[in-house]
This record gives sequence, C-alpha cells and structure tokens, in this order.
Amino acid sequence: MTGSPAKFQPDNSIQETAHKPDWAALRLLNQYRLLILLALAAIYYLAEGQSLLGSVEPTFFIAAHLGFLIVTLGFMYLNRIQRPAINTQFFIQNYLDILFVCVLMFSSGGVSSGFGPLLLINIALLSQLSSVRHSLLFAAIASIILMGEELLATVFTNAPEANFQAAAWLGSLLFLTAWLMTVPLRRLLSRQLVRSTDSRVVLDVRQVAQLNEEIIRELDSGVLVVDHAGNVQMMNDTARMLLAVEFAAMPVNLKKLSSELLSNMKESERSPTLQTRPFEVSNTGQTILPQYTRLSTGGMLIRLDDHAHISKQFQQLKLASLGRLSASIAHELRNPLGAVLHAVQLIEESDRLDSKDAELLNIARRNTQRINRIIEDVLQLSNRDRVMIESIHVDELLTRFATRFVTENNLDTTQLTVNTEPCITTADAGHLDQILWNLCTNAMLHNDNQDIGIQISCVNGDHGTINIDVQDTGKGISDIDRNNLFEPFYSTHQTGTGLGLFIIRELCDLNKASIESLPCKTGAHFRIVLSRVQDMAA
Repeated sequence: MTGSPAKFQPDNSIQETAHKPDWAALRLLNQYRLLILLALAAIYYLAEGQSLLGSVEPTFFIAAHLGFLIVTLGFMYLNRIQRPAINTQFFIQNYLDILFVCVLMFSSGGVSSGFGPLLLINIALLSQLSSVRHSLLFAAIASIILMGEELLATVFTNAPEANFQAAAWLGSLLFLTAWLMTVPLRRLLSRQLVRSTDSRVVLDVRQVAQLNEEIIRELDSGVLVVDHAGNVQMMNDTARMLLAVEFAAMPVNLKKLSSELLSNMKESERSPTLQTRPFEVSNTGQTILPQYTRLSTGGMLIRLDDHAHISKQFQQLKLASLGRLSASIAHELRNPLGAVLHAVQLIEESDRLDSKDAELLNIARRNTQRINRIIEDVLQLSNRDRVMIESIHVDELLTRFATRFVTENNLDTTQLTVNTEPCITTADAGHLDQILWNLCTNAMLHNDNQDIGIQISCVNGDHGTINIDVQDTGKGISDIDRNNLFEPFYSTHQTGTGLGLFIIRELCDLNKASIESLPCKTGAHFRIVLSRVQDMAA
C-alpha cells in the first residue's frame, strides 16, 4: 500500500459515451420543436400586420408548417414507443429539422427572413448529442441547403439576385458553432472534471488504503503477505502475536521470521489436494492453523488462526447441537423409562419370583438405571448455561457436601474426608456441588464401588486463587487416558457415558474456573482452581 495514487485520466471512450443521444434528450428536442411551431403559428395566424412569415410563398409556408407539425407529433409518438432505434430517429429528425427550417426560410424571403438563428440553435443542440464528425457533417448539409435555397429563390420567386454572401456567413457560423460546441467546450469540461475529481480521487485512494490497513490490523486472524521472493511485506498485529515476533521489522525473509511456517507452506505446495495441517510455534508451543492463497503477483497471502480456539468453537457447535437434541430426549425417553423402572420394582416385590426371574429383573433394573443416568448427563448439557453467581464460603460448602454424599451413598465417614481452610469465592453453588458430586461418583464407579478413600482439600493459593483438590486411593488414571479425559463421549468404564468429566469442565468454564488431572503415584488427583473474592474485585 505504498507509492503515490495514480492520477485520474479521463477516458476518451467515456467522453464519447457521454455525448450520445438518449430517449430523454430526444423527448426534450421534440418538445422544443413543438414549442417553436406553436410560436410560429401564433405569430402567423394571430399577429396583425406581420409581413415576414410566408411573405414570398404563403401557401408554401402553411404547407411546410403543417408538415413540420405532423412530423414532430409523429416523432413524439415514436419516441414514446422507442421505435425505431434511437440513432436512426436522431439522425432522421436532424435531417428533417434542417430541411423544414430551410423551407420555411425559403417561403419567407430567404436568409434575410430571420430563420438563421433557428438553424444555429439546432446545430448547437445536436452537437451536444453527437460526435465532432457528425456535428460538422450536419453543419455542411445545412450550408449546402442554404446555398440551394438562395439559388432556388431567384429562379422560382420574384426575389432579386441571391444573397450568397449572407448565406456564406450563416454557413460559416454553422461550422463555427458545431466546432465550438464540440472540441473546445468538451476539452474545457474535461479539464474541469479532472481538477474537481483529482483531489477527491487522491483522497479516496488514501482513505481506502488507510481503511484496508485498519481492517487488516484489527482482524482476529493473523495475516501475512509474502512476495514472490519469499519476503514478508506486510503482517498484522495478530500474526506477530501468534508467531511471537512482535518486534520484527518489515520486510523480512519468511525463513528468518518463522521456519516452521515456511516448512508448512512448502509441504502444502507439494500436496495441494491435502488439507492444510497445523504447525507448532517452537517459541511458545502454540498450535497454529494456516491457510494459503496464491496471489496474482506471484506471492502468497497467509492467514493464521489459533488451532486450539478453532477446536473449542467446533466443540461448542457440537455441544449446541447435542443440547437441542436433549430436549426431545427428555420428553420422548424419560417418562416411558420411568414407567418401565417402576414396573420392574413392582414385579421385584412379588413373592412368586424364582431366582432366575429375579436375576433377569435385576439386569433390567441396572440397565434401566444406566439409561436414566445417560439421559441425566445429556440433560445437564442443555442446562449448563443457567448460572447464578453468588458469594460462597467454600469450606462450609465442602463440609455440607461431604455429609450429604456420605449419607446418600451409605458410606463410612472415613471414606470421604474434608480438609479445608476458610476460603471465599464467587460462583454458582449448584454448579460447584455438581462438580464435586460427579468427581466423587466417578471415583467410586471406576473402582467398581470398592471401598476406597476420597479426600477433598481446599487451600488459598499464592496468586489470588483457591485450589480444591479431590484425591482418591483407587486404581488411578494412565497417562494416555489423562490426555483425553475431558473430551465428550470418552470413557474408560464400560458403563460410563463419557460425559461426566466433560460436563465438569464446561461447568468450570461457566464459573471462570479451571480443572485438571494431576499425575500421582496412587489413585486419581483432580484440582479445581477458582478465584478469590478480593482478587476478582481488584
């Protein structure tokens, strides 16, 4: 976007197009002819004592005037239906204008009758709607007819000798008018157009350039422009941040700027049919997804996006679709499932069941409860956006949670212990309770409901945070599983839905918290990080 803007140059073809007849111009010309004819009729028929119009041949003047009027009305109709073509009508009308004006001039005494200005006006008007050659052609035709009119006047009338000198002067004025109204006038208008638009065009180009730079600079995606020699000519702030080259001066060679991006671009050029793969920036460890667009100048336009952010957006879209599906699941499955579970419980209370039937009913009840748990997990996805933020004493909430969880699951008080210090945060208490419930339930489920110990601790962190740790003494989590724990529908248990930990992470995000699985020698260890109240207020 450097260099001075190109100066505006008028195009000759555009100038010629601007001086071509159109239907509106022909309509105005017909109205002008009609007005002139009405004025001549008023003077001839109503003015007393006029001795100029039709002074030589009154009958000829009346016939020519009536013919001119009929032709004008006919052309007004043809203009309305736009038939024949516009150029055909324009040339025929101008031929007839010259002819009828000269006939009226002939019947009124020739050049000295005063009809000469009408010819000058006609030539001036048609010069504005035609090219220079056509304007001079009509001037020549009018001059020839003038000479012929003067010659005929001496032969067929009682007029004295022909006034060829006046006819010659009028013909010269016709040529001068045709030339002045085309060549000098159009050049003058063209210069004025250049002067009036040149500064505006320069200003517009600069404004557009500044606007383009502003748009590129404010884009969420990184943008780089690489020339044919592999030098980066332009780069916005987002690209600098993604590539960790905030202070690089332009232009700079792409290899020096980012060797990872250069290697990825070459790989993309070798396999244009394959999807572009993300690459990792060595300085930051951030994964970037590039998109390459070949420029007509031989360079490359590169767009950079945060691959992690795109993946998160994809997950959110998938989750939104799943949330819409959950509403229909609640109505279509929950009620009939409740009826089936109730029927199973009633049959189990019968005294006539043998051991085989009781086992079958037990299988039906377990699988029904499993389906109900899947439905509950999916429904939690659709309700995850309902957040009620309030000030929470985390230590008191953990104590109440431990008492309720032990009671409802018939556990020994030694199986779930709480070790906490006074901590205050702002979050949704229901969400935090659900997070803890899902973590403790998962600990029991993935250890086949064996007697394990669960410890929940809460401490104030060093950087204005609150750390809630949930640890158990179970089998633990492998490193491979730990990398996929929070992905939807990923489960390490045969009866799991794969949504429990995913819901936990979503609830943490809604409350501006984070959760991670920490490696440990025995069991599983999850840490929830919240912000302290005083830190959030600051």
